[in-house]
Amino acid sequence: MVRRDSGFTLIELMIVVAIVAILAGVAVPNLISSRSVANERAVVATLRTIATAQAQCTAQQVLDTDRDGLGEALGLAEMAGTTALRSGAPRLVPPNLAQSLGTLDGNGFATAKGYLLALYLPDAAGDGVVAAPANAASIDPDRAEVAWTCLAWPLTRGRTGTATFFLNQSGEILVAKGATYDGLASVPPAGAALVGVPATAVVGGELAVGAPGADGNTWRTLQ
Repeated sequence: MVRRDSGFTLIELMIVVAIVAILAGVAVPNLISSRSVANERAVVATLRTIATAQAQCTAQQVLDTDRDGLGEALGLAEMAGTTALRSGAPRLVPPNLAQSLGTLDGNGFATAKGYLLALYLPDAAGDGVVAAPANAASIDPDRAEVAWTCLAWPLTRGRTGTATFFLNQSGEILVAKGATYDGLASVPPAGAALVGVPATAVVGGELAVGAPGADGNTWRTLQ
């Protein structure tokens, strides 16, 4: 009686590999898409927290470098208590933001849930400068009492997120789903979602609701 060893033939193995490849081709894009959506929801929640924290700090006059009785907008690191206030006052205790948002890279950007965030404050000309300790001397106290912007864009577009978000002193969050900002290779300007001013400006202008902003992208109010 002839004994035959059991096992897979080469053709059977090739069929299995092909099936696994097909399943992976379907599952991986869905996984990336789900992660992007989750990241975008998380960063929107973060922007809302920043808007609330900024409003509280301004109302409480946490920072008033020119001592005119009007509170000035703070940077992320100042609100998170990871650095002293630019007036020279000690760090905020307790902080108004999570310390992770106050950990800035060399460009003054924070990272949260696959997104980069930059908070801009106005200089004497009304242009936005990244609110980092190195730029403290460039921030104009009077203009910082009335204007600031914060932008969030994907750390790796297409993998960690796709949409770009804009927030300013109005508390309104705008989104540009067609924007192609991507990590450090493509950074949105301070006034990207404003109209009537240059893309670098954070003072003046209006929100580009349902219209192209200063950066050329169409911005819509986040629902």
